[in-house]
Amino acid sequence: MATAEAEALSIDLDARWIRVTAVKAPFVLFEFTLGDPDLMVEMIMPIDALFEFRSAQHAVLEIADEAAGAFAALSSRQ
Repeated sequence: MATAEAEALSIDLDARWIRVTAVKAPFVLFEFTLGDPDLMVEMIMPIDALFEFRSAQHAVLEIADEAAGAFAALSSRQ
């Protein structure tokens, strides 16, 4: 049990990432990671909500190569 507790304490809950994986206009599909890159949840929301979510979470934004063009086009409409 002590090992599991030590591992839980080693997770940096301030480290947060958003990785955009696809765009289905007007929605953005992305993975949100909190603390451990191996633990993530897939999410979908409109781009305005994504930017608000990113700001609230203080997350690093990454765009997958296959989503870059569509994300840039959708972002430019904002």
